[in-house]
Amino acid sequence: MRPGALIQGAAVVGTVAILAVLGRGSAQAGTFNPTFGLQTSTSVPEQPAQTTVQFGLPNGDVNFAGAVAFFPGDWGVVKGSAIPDGTKVGHLDSDAVLGLVGGPCNTHVPVPFDFYDGSLDRANTVSFYDLNGNGTGDYADDTNGNGFFDAVDRYPDWLNRIFPSAGDPIRRYVGLTPVAGIPIILQFLVFPPGTLINSNIPHDASLGYPTVTVLLAVGDPTVLPLPGPITDFCTPLTATIKLFGKSLDGHKLSVAPQDGTYQFTLVSLGQRDADNDGYENGLDTCPYTANAGNPRLPYSGDQDYDGLDAACDPNDHSTNSDQDGDGYLNRQDNCPLIGNGPDTTNQVDPDLDQIGSGCDFNPNSPDGQLVFSQLTQDVVVGTGRGVGGPPHAAQCPDCYLTSDAPYYAGDIDCNGSITSIDALKVLRHVVGLSANTNCASFNGDIDCSGSETSTDALKLLRYAAGLSVTLPGGCPPFGP
Repeated sequence: MRPGALIQGAAVVGTVAILAVLGRGSAQAGTFNPTFGLQTSTSVPEQPAQTTVQFGLPNGDVNFAGAVAFFPGDWGVVKGSAIPDGTKVGHLDSDAVLGLVGGPCNTHVPVPFDFYDGSLDRANTVSFYDLNGNGTGDYADDTNGNGFFDAVDRYPDWLNRIFPSAGDPIRRYVGLTPVAGIPIILQFLVFPPGTLINSNIPHDASLGYPTVTVLLAVGDPTVLPLPGPITDFCTPLTATIKLFGKSLDGHKLSVAPQDGTYQFTLVSLGQRDADNDGYENGLDTCPYTANAGNPRLPYSGDQDYDGLDAACDPNDHSTNSDQDGDGYLNRQDNCPLIGNGPDTTNQVDPDLDQIGSGCDFNPNSPDGQLVFSQLTQDVVVGTGRGVGGPPHAAQCPDCYLTSDAPYYAGDIDCNGSITSIDALKVLRHVVGLSANTNCASFNGDIDCSGSETSTDALKLLRYAAGLSVTLPGGCPPFGP
């Protein structure tokens, strides 16, 4: 594990995560075989429903680079604005495998989190850093003495930098737990369907609500990495998350939709492996040379036990746990043979492939390929044969509706994005077929001609495909 993902191993956030190591680039097949399970506490339509998600990775797989769980668009997601901050909303149990203080990655650590509803006021922020000098990050303080750490009452400022264009989340789950003496913060953010989270993650609104995890400040482009006791995070990995349907004091949190069968989706990506030796860059101290040993086993390919594999250790008979003397142990250093510590470039890695620029053969293009996985799980509500639909307002008056999303030109179904589905709805409308939307009225006159035509649908298709679209002067442009 690299310092840019400081204490990444402690969080075991495999179920719903998006991490800085995603970077950019295409996804290809590899040794990455995640497992995904999901159950709800009730199959009764329009009733509060707890959702339990299981995620796992087998021993020897590359670890995940990111994962996003999508809840069906008809699922009843209660808006965070209707839930008192500090309400207990979920729990996570996990088993992480870590490398500690430069040792092999084989220490199993159970890591639990209780989750609380967090503030959505993006203007009232709290810092990740220890600005008040009390020895802990400000997010872990309780400055108003109400019994909740400050990241519950205030919005973590790094989220605004990680998701600069995603808009406001609908909900924020936030938990804090100590690992190796460090307060680890883990958050789940629920966004409207169609929200663009990362270029490697689909943003098809038909998948539903993307539920994204942020560990510490991973993904914040301004975060300063620091050496720490957790030097690796590897497989196997298991995590079970319970997202409550109702709080202990009776607040509805999640409500099952109407009778029907609904699909949950987990999109996950495996980490990059530049030399294709089976060990991801973040675990591999010799990322461009096939390892002599297994970094999960004591002394394997590492006779002097300094954490540096013999494939690139200049002297495997003389122990030096910080070969380049830059303050980072070999197993935590993204350039273990070239000094890039706090006094130099401090582990800078602009292409996010977990290989520092000081030793990266291609510092502006990620080395190794992401491994793509998309898994689904069907859930039956009621008989499972109904036409479906979100819970009625009487059963969930505070549920988010896709019609709550801001409308902008070209977003025919008001789901927050422009896709080929919008073009299809225009064509259906043109030929007199039903074109159901969540909008107050139908507006498919893209070119401001006075009526909807197939030309409007063509312009939508071009925009959805990333091609140029010319609109007459005075027509509202595409996008928000």
